[in-house]
Amino acid sequence: MGIILKQSLKNSLIIYLGFIVGGINVIVLYPQILKSEFYGLVVYLLSASNLIMPLAAFGIHNTIVKFYSSYSEKEQQDRFLSIAIILPLFIAIPLGFFGMKFKTGF
Repeated sequence: MGIILKQSLKNSLIIYLGFIVGGINVIVLYPQILKSEFYGLVVYLLSASNLIMPLAAFGIHNTIVKFYSSYSEKEQQDRFLSIAIILPLFIAIPLGFFGMKFKTGF
């Protein structure tokens, strides 16, 4: 079995396992543990975070994949990863601040 086939099978199994765990959470655990208003809040927060994450991440994951291998020294790689972690915060923190300041009550 080739390395690509092995990795594809492992990734597929992990994704299926994640869907199963998520389904159990949503169908079984959330309704028993949370009250209806908190269940709605959790669903709202999860969907809002799925919409905002690509804006807040600023495409940094693609940048890491493309440019990480171009740095040959460990110190350069560490600096690059530090910048890659800090840069999205400059987007996420103001976005969160303005979101809280100008939110409309739903």
